[in-house]
Amino acid sequence: MTDQSEAASTPLSLTSVVASGLPTELGKPTAAKYYDVPAVFNRRPDAAEMAGLRGADGHAQLVTAGYPDVTLDVQDRRLVIGNTNLGQLERGLATVVATIVDVVSRASLFDKEQVRDAARTEFDDRTARAREVTRAAERIHFVPEPSRVSAG
Repeated sequence: MTDQSEAASTPLSLTSVVASGLPTELGKPTAAKYYDVPAVFNRRPDAAEMAGLRGADGHAQLVTAGYPDVTLDVQDRRLVIGNTNLGQLERGLATVVATIVDVVSRASLFDKEQVRDAARTEFDDRTARAREVTRAAERIHFVPEPSRVSAG
């Protein structure tokens, strides 16, 4: 079983098409030319990855690659590649989609690492300040001057 922290640092990727999620009429002459193709992720995407895949940047990359009508949607552990077909995916769309997923995921992982580094630095700074304050406090001794002590 994969450690959760290891999975969180693993880039998101697609593993395969879910054949059981394809339209049942595929292969028939009456089958739709374009349909949704579900693909399985290697792990559950986080919120930033989902937003990136559903967002305008991902779609802009599809448009640039020549697939303006194709859509991407995240549903649980699946990426639903909409308004496409297996032929388009086989002829290059799969590579385009895999690249989009990789770029979005690596950007999300980088952002998370930056946040972790900042938190680690802040913690180290707080710890160092607390140590210095403790050392300064320990140097304080409340001892009366001997000449000021009255003899009773």
